[in-house]
Amino acid sequence: MSFSTIIDNFKETNVFSQNLPYKKLIIGFTLCNFLFERYVSFRQYKLLKKKDKKLPKVLEGKIDSKKFEESDAYGLAKSKFEMFSSTFGVIVSIASLLIQPAVWNYSIFYGDKILSLALRRNFKMNMIASNIAFFVLSTLISNITSAPLSYYQHFVLEERFGFNKMTKKLFFTDLIKTNFLIFVLASPIIYLLGWILKKCTDNFIFYIWLFVLFLQITMFLLNDLVIQPMFNKFTPLDNEELKSKIDALAKECGFPLSEIFMVDGSKRSSHSNAYFTGLPFMKKKIVIFDTLVKDSSIDEVVAVLGHEIGHWKMNHITKMMIFSQIHLAVFFKLFESVYKNEKLFSNLGFIIDRSTSNTTSSLPGSNVAIINDYPFLIGLILFSQLIQPTDTVMSFCLNLFSRHNEYEADKFAANLGKGEKLKTALVSLQVANLSTISVDTLFSKYHYSHPTLPERLIAIDEHMDLNSKKEN
Repeated sequence: MSFSTIIDNFKETNVFSQNLPYKKLIIGFTLCNFLFERYVSFRQYKLLKKKDKKLPKVLEGKIDSKKFEESDAYGLAKSKFEMFSSTFGVIVSIASLLIQPAVWNYSIFYGDKILSLALRRNFKMNMIASNIAFFVLSTLISNITSAPLSYYQHFVLEERFGFNKMTKKLFFTDLIKTNFLIFVLASPIIYLLGWILKKCTDNFIFYIWLFVLFLQITMFLLNDLVIQPMFNKFTPLDNEELKSKIDALAKECGFPLSEIFMVDGSKRSSHSNAYFTGLPFMKKKIVIFDTLVKDSSIDEVVAVLGHEIGHWKMNHITKMMIFSQIHLAVFFKLFESVYKNEKLFSNLGFIIDRSTSNTTSSLPGSNVAIINDYPFLIGLILFSQLIQPTDTVMSFCLNLFSRHNEYEADKFAANLGKGEKLKTALVSLQVANLSTISVDTLFSKYHYSHPTLPERLIAIDEHMDLNSKKEN
């Protein structure tokens, strides 16, 4: 039986077309997911609270007891913050679900008013424009409610441990820039999505897949060329010794390197990183945080980049893109059978009344939205919430795959003869970033896209021992 047949059989069961208590299901899934994640996080919290924790044997002599204690103290502080923020988040999520019709009514009412004033004539938005207006208002509400938590995280939590380098002016400037970009970029995306749903009823999956693929490529290029330079300054690497060694590494690996840049990550945080950008069919650009250059030796930086080039050599990014396309195709194949489900919308307070000429007939203050067509963005949000259990499983599987990729990239760097330097670089990064050393197994597998430091060091040692035996 083909995969397409399985999906078609699933659709034919009409699971989502039944008269189900959709609101209760979504709230139930949200709470179950929240409780499971709280259980996982509580395991980590209990571990960090223990007084008799010991430094993993593989880290003895590499990290002193003071840094071990600081690392766990930082992890404990983050765990407490995460408990509060996630509880706040689930309350906001459920509240947002319950007031969605009211937010819709307000967004359409004021959207019509603003556009009428701007155009100097009476103006009524169509369904696509109404979805955009709803997105703008709901995003504003979401960002306003989350801003205090973000402020606390930067100026209390991160500052307490010496990581925050961001000024309050920069914080609010970033907030304004981020919201501006969201509205400017999301509006045409929502418009095109609505247009495809309306016009391309035949071969729906093909057109929506083509659109999402085009969107991913466009956003990748925009992020590299426009978005990132709006927030950070990228300058050509001026350390000639480091540049020379990176060039030599790229030639050794056949890596299509075009440019090497250093980014001023230190103006926001003292955390370190390095990465490369470029689509599979393009030349690559390496970006190194100034904090990494400051905290690591030249050979350690080169070893870290050997790991990053390993991701390219092993086609990890291409594999993730293929997996992403398959996942999106399945998602929209199922969404196709849901987004015109009147029972789903009515259960959440959206009444479809095709007898009215207005896109929205209900007024502000009402928690019932009377509309003359399907609000596709609402449908997309509700469907995403309905499949939360599968998303949880998918996230876990993606982390497993990502961890596998990290082991492969470490192995690649070790095979280049950079195992020892990579180990010291990973330890230096762990110390500089105060990354948590005491990690619960379930917490790590559920939340971490990278193996823990002890796991990586043990695996690198095994690769180096195996290479040494082969040479002898």
